[in-house]
Amino acid sequence: MHFRSFAAAALSLAVAAPALAAQPASKAADPAQQAAYKDFGKFSVDGHEAFADIRLARLAIFNGNTKNAKDEINAAVAALSRARTDDLVYINAEADLKPPAGISQAATNNTRPSTTAVKWLPIDSAMTLGEDYVATPAKAATVAKANAQLKAGDHARAIDTLKLAAINVSFDVEVAPLNKSIAGVEKAETLATANQYFQANQTLKDVQDGIRFHVQEMTGVPPSGHTNKVASADPADQISKPAPKTN
Repeated sequence: MHFRSFAAAALSLAVAAPALAAQPASKAADPAQQAAYKDFGKFSVDGHEAFADIRLARLAIFNGNTKNAKDEINAAVAALSRARTDDLVYINAEADLKPPAGISQAATNNTRPSTTAVKWLPIDSAMTLGEDYVATPAKAATVAKANAQLKAGDHARAIDTLKLAAINVSFDVEVAPLNKSIAGVEKAETLATANQYFQANQTLKDVQDGIRFHVQEMTGVPPSGHTNKVASADPADQISKPAPKTN
């Protein structure tokens, strides 16, 4: 399974968008509504780091650099240990996870996905626009605005921006079974300490193979009478441009 590297959730659909001129401050989102989607697309920093360490450990083993391999495995163990108490951990059965269209969840040993509820740790995510998205100047500008808010770390406001414009989005989240992943890296650590690197590498691969996908869908519903105000286009402010830093 491929593990994508995203430092933060970002819109994966490149849309040429007009710039927004100075606009009135966004209306604050309804607290109950915000609570419902505040964690959409978020992933554990410690979990993300742990699986990056796992990849580096396997690469080090492949290159015969056993010292680096041990260091990376130790780092993965520590990161997943910290992730035990991550607020983003949730409980669900593997059979209830919803993969993106066209992707099947490859169950271990060709068995059916488990119906037993376990703890899952979000380790990566990407946000995509809904299949019903039709580009218009107003919607393209809203996407650009939300993208800038995401890059600035204002996750909740970015989602609210899209919802107010009736733009449907989904988050493709990569999740790992927390306890099984911890047990796997701890086993790999023991094997590496015993200089059994072939077995340690296979154990780390098993941990990676445990990653699953879960789609979180958000339907945008604008309030009655809401309209989008869009200014003229400015090529310097396309969606691919990082948001400016603010003091």
